[in-house]
Amino acid sequence: MDDSAWTIAAIFMAGLAGFASGRLRHDLVAILMLLAAVALGLVAPTQAFAGFGDPVVVTVGCVMVLSAAVARAGVLKVALTPFRGVLSTERGIVVLFCMLCAIASAFINNIGALALLLPAALSACRAAAVSPSRILMPMAFASLLGGLSTVIGTPPNLIISDIRANLGGAPFSMFDFAPVGAGVALIAIVAMVLSRKLIPVRLAAGAEPLSFKVIDYLFELRVGDKEREAPLTVGDVRNLVEGQDRISVHAIDRDGIIYVAPADWRSLLPGDIIQTEGRAPVIATASEKLGLEVVAEEVAKGLEAATFECVVPDRTPLVYAETPRRTLSAAGAALLAVSRSGRAVTRRLDELRLQPGDVLLLQASNNSKQGIIESFRLLPLAERPLEFGGGKPDWRAPAVLAAAVVAATTGIAPLAVALLTGIAALALLGRVTGRVYADIDWSILLLLGCLIPVAESFSELGAGDGIAAWISGLTSGASPVLVIGVMLATTMAVTPFLNNAAAVLIMAPIAAQVGTHTNVPLDAMLMAVAVGASCDFLTPIGHQSNTLVMGPGGYRFLDYTRFGAPVSVLVLIVGSLLIQLVWGGAASG
Repeated sequence: MDDSAWTIAAIFMAGLAGFASGRLRHDLVAILMLLAAVALGLVAPTQAFAGFGDPVVVTVGCVMVLSAAVARAGVLKVALTPFRGVLSTERGIVVLFCMLCAIASAFINNIGALALLLPAALSACRAAAVSPSRILMPMAFASLLGGLSTVIGTPPNLIISDIRANLGGAPFSMFDFAPVGAGVALIAIVAMVLSRKLIPVRLAAGAEPLSFKVIDYLFELRVGDKEREAPLTVGDVRNLVEGQDRISVHAIDRDGIIYVAPADWRSLLPGDIIQTEGRAPVIATASEKLGLEVVAEEVAKGLEAATFECVVPDRTPLVYAETPRRTLSAAGAALLAVSRSGRAVTRRLDELRLQPGDVLLLQASNNSKQGIIESFRLLPLAERPLEFGGGKPDWRAPAVLAAAVVAATTGIAPLAVALLTGIAALALLGRVTGRVYADIDWSILLLLGCLIPVAESFSELGAGDGIAAWISGLTSGASPVLVIGVMLATTMAVTPFLNNAAAVLIMAPIAAQVGTHTNVPLDAMLMAVAVGASCDFLTPIGHQSNTLVMGPGGYRFLDYTRFGAPVSVLVLIVGSLLIQLVWGGAASG
């Protein structure tokens, strides 16, 4: 490789380190990569923003809008009604909700599909006295697998289709991914249902009215002026109850001085703020017996207050707020407690920055509660019971999406044009309002727009030649299915450290070159990258769907590896075989 190739490769390595570190937002890493490439003369200034005009960026944005419109259409109750009889057992619940997640994810954003079904799944678990721990992780994985089946199911498929067109072929059609994607999804879902007992039961099975009664929350309690016969100590709080309901005391804030991990003998003085962790009913009992009060902003006076819990999704403004507690307070909601399953919370709630997957225990007036949920795009966990019947669903959004899919599939219009026409039709029907812009994950569009010209430069300058030559040498003389498997496994290995869209932009050009060197058809290699980039089952942070269920399921970090590793191996084997079977004889390009 020449100097330019080494330079663009260095930019990609630096970007990979930035993505993996998690210290910077993915879209900011992409911006820095683009600026570096322009500054070093690797991307022409006139081409720096060409990526934002790429049809794949428009298509991804349109899919986000239409997905949100379908999610609000109220068709869930219709979909669940025929299956109410199977919701009495753990197996019935996991099968039904995994299949619904997979099917919905084929046509709408996979995170949106999971968020749509999550409250109903929790309600079904409570009604059947089933632990949600056994249900939610398979649902999250099913949402990733379902997106493999169509070109609009997940951004990696859209990018792969666009890359195929740029390499001289036609874009993949709507259901070209289905023979491989649907096959992998079906076999993996069956395997997950049969092996679900590999998932530890982190939350007890029980039909409790609100799931926050079984989750450990971080509370802040203030010591009151109650008269006592003996001084109150940390041990009095910790030892008030025994067994699994024992209260943990993490720190004491005394006039701004923090005492971390205080000993049992340390006295508690009036005005001290104690950082405790435990179940909500236990904390309430301790507060009453020991004269403690939950630290929170007051809810609007004179109005009946409601206590409710929500999951923090990836795109809520609260994730970017410097002081989420104050932000919520300004909107009329008191932040009572936070649950961050599997990750330590060591800061005061006034200073705590929220993360996707956190579960919040909030209090607000009944009049403002729904507005707060919608304003901050929170996912309520216990306020949407599993109901059948009721109001009529609005079929206009699903019908428009179906029409757009048919138009793109039959060649009446390019996919981006068909989807944009669908949005215009919904707007004319009054089903798309000003909130449409809140339905778009702008960070993903920004990442794509910045990385597309950098990825094109990476390919044109031959920076991937060395990697491609190494993989080609490693698989020299091997069967095509093994070459496909190596590329699929490599993509699966890098995806946890990258956004899946970024993984595709990096790996697809390399896969194309490996295919050329090993005589494996281009389509087979591109399919391997598409499957690998969409299948991150090993960590809770590799994909937003995994993060979304971590708090409600009570999962720990390694729970994902324990259950996800066998699923990953299965997808690797089945996916490689199906890709070879379906695309192994296809002509490149």
